[in-house]
Amino acid sequence: MNSEQDGKIVAIQLLRALAALVVAAVHIAFAFADFIGPGLGEGSRGEREAQAAVMLFFIVSGYVMVEAAADRFGTPGARGVFWRRRFVRIMPPYWIASALLAAVLVLVHSRAIDLVHVLKSLALVPEWPGKGELRPLVFLWVGWTLIYEMAFYFVFGLFLPWPRGKAIMAVTGVLAAAIVAGTWVPPVSPLLFALTRPLPVMFVAGMGLALWRGQGGALRPAVRWAVLAAVVKATVLAPVPAVPTAGGWDYLAWAGLPALLIAVAALGGPLALPAARFVNSAGDASYALYLLHLPVAWFWLWFWGRLPGFDAGPWDYLVSALAASIVASWLFYRWIERPMTLALNRRLRSPHGHERSA
Repeated sequence: MNSEQDGKIVAIQLLRALAALVVAAVHIAFAFADFIGPGLGEGSRGEREAQAAVMLFFIVSGYVMVEAAADRFGTPGARGVFWRRRFVRIMPPYWIASALLAAVLVLVHSRAIDLVHVLKSLALVPEWPGKGELRPLVFLWVGWTLIYEMAFYFVFGLFLPWPRGKAIMAVTGVLAAAIVAGTWVPPVSPLLFALTRPLPVMFVAGMGLALWRGQGGALRPAVRWAVLAAVVKATVLAPVPAVPTAGGWDYLAWAGLPALLIAVAALGGPLALPAARFVNSAGDASYALYLLHLPVAWFWLWFWGRLPGFDAGPWDYLVSALAASIVASWLFYRWIERPMTLALNRRLRSPHGHERSA
């Protein structure tokens, strides 16, 4: 298996950290810094990189669920424990980040917010954006990915009482059925539209990769380097989708294939990394960085120009806002997210016996 540090797969932690960093950097650069002064100049706006990073998150989620639930398949009562732990892990930090964004917009920038939209977003019920895009969005707009994550966890948990092989086949079948149904789903309900896109193929790819590795599968180092090099070719050959936000099959070829190649290269065999403890820490804080970089970026728009001796240019903003997001994410993980998750799991755990961690 992949090298581990503190019981965690270091390659997984590396992919998490890199994916979150790419998403945060692209958003801060092109949703904020590019509108300051002369902007960041012409060229790529990082859209594909950010979307590929999101697809990498989905692959990692599929992989991690197979690994984390290895001793729970076929276990009575595993379903409820799994759902509760996933909910506690994902939703409270998302709610806090959403509240922080609302507070910054209202209190710092004196912006009006749609309270109904915010409340619906807390339940991961998206709305169509005002510009008419096929893009189901929630208030904290990176939260659109959590619709897919939570749907995947729900389906995965349904079949945990089954033996592992049958359970994963059943999960794959349900996701495939939803995708097939999406062929006939008109873009009326943003939630239903989102749940029938092909994007869950990435979760299935992650599960398959974990199964293959768990059975002793491994690629030779030379092959893994070749797979990583193929990312460049895949990036060049795949055209930009006609409607990237619609999340169709052309989107998967454009953003999903490069992410899959990166995942295979990193997870397709043992991967020993230097500074494994630092990589683990970065991976631990990756979810916080993914959520918090938006409220931090909005706050930094107000704060950065007030720093003494600070040159108020777009590149200065980009570097300082990204650094502030990284620091905030680590502090949030260390002092809020982790202790809150542990406390909620202790409080909500079953009184009828000891629960194994997942």
